[in-house]
Amino acid sequence: MERSLDLFQRIEEDGLSVIENFVENRKIEELFLDFKRSSNNGSDSKLSNRDRNNLAKAISGFGNSEGGVLVWGVDCSKDADGADVAKALVLIENPQRFVSLLQGAVSGCTVPPHTGVENFIVKFNDTHGIVVTHIPKSNSAPHQMIPDRKYYIRAGSDFVPTPHDVLAGMFGRRPQPHVFHTYQLSKAAYNQESLHIAFGLILHNEGPGIASDIFSIVKTGSIPGSNSRIYYQTNFGDTWTGFMENEIQLSLITKPDVRLPPGANLQATVIHIYLQPPFEKKLLLTGSVGARGSIKYDFVIENSTTVLYEQHTRYMECVLNSGFGDGEEHDIVEKVLNL
Repeated sequence: MERSLDLFQRIEEDGLSVIENFVENRKIEELFLDFKRSSNNGSDSKLSNRDRNNLAKAISGFGNSEGGVLVWGVDCSKDADGADVAKALVLIENPQRFVSLLQGAVSGCTVPPHTGVENFIVKFNDTHGIVVTHIPKSNSAPHQMIPDRKYYIRAGSDFVPTPHDVLAGMFGRRPQPHVFHTYQLSKAAYNQESLHIAFGLILHNEGPGIASDIFSIVKTGSIPGSNSRIYYQTNFGDTWTGFMENEIQLSLITKPDVRLPPGANLQATVIHIYLQPPFEKKLLLTGSVGARGSIKYDFVIENSTTVLYEQHTRYMECVLNSGFGDGEEHDIVEKVLNL
């Protein structure tokens, strides 16, 4: 997982306690983290020029580098050692409006626009809060800031203009792929006295470059019970090479002459889950996907014994009594896989 995304999700999950911990411990601004105080604390109905410029510089700098998180509503200044550290909360008034203003400004901050920017609110009370902006590494870099027409990168705790020779070295290379996973779901079914859940693990290339050496690893972390099982269906053929390790981990990589063009999909495996009580342990599958020149993405499919019992019972009641409602067989699959 990208460092910036990991930080963003940690703040999203733990909320205000993370921000307060930053202030209490005088958190230093770093490569993936920047603190900003709104020029008007979010009190105006439009985004101030200073806030817009700070947003634009961050989008260019983080987007052209490895991504980062911008925390609005924290006062940051230099300590005795000269490091920029979080000193105090300066809360955003009406954070919902502030998020709306940020989102409205994103498309006009850089050329080309960065489409991956996202915001969320850490509530302090009913009227005030902190706004957190995630700016991932961009597949459309380099991004030029508007209106000063400069390109920035993140260096240490600062955004610095990028000299032409550095810019040419960073982005004069061939376009890179961006490979990540999606799921292709089938309807729930009854098979061999078990609730049968099947889904395809699909790899998609969203980047501008052609992908090669595409890989997929899937591991069975926990089978719910002695009557349940998990099976990986893979047709190696002319596309994949790989092996099964100890009957719990499937490791795949594409053959040397296989290439995935931008916008194309490739199926790695179909995962079959057969669920039959008793459910004594949770369902757990983990894995990762990627390609040469693309970042690696990890995934987890996990659910509790309680949910497995609920969905197994629900399916059997539909089979024996009422039949299935519109889309219910797909909904059962989504509930079991916790999607």
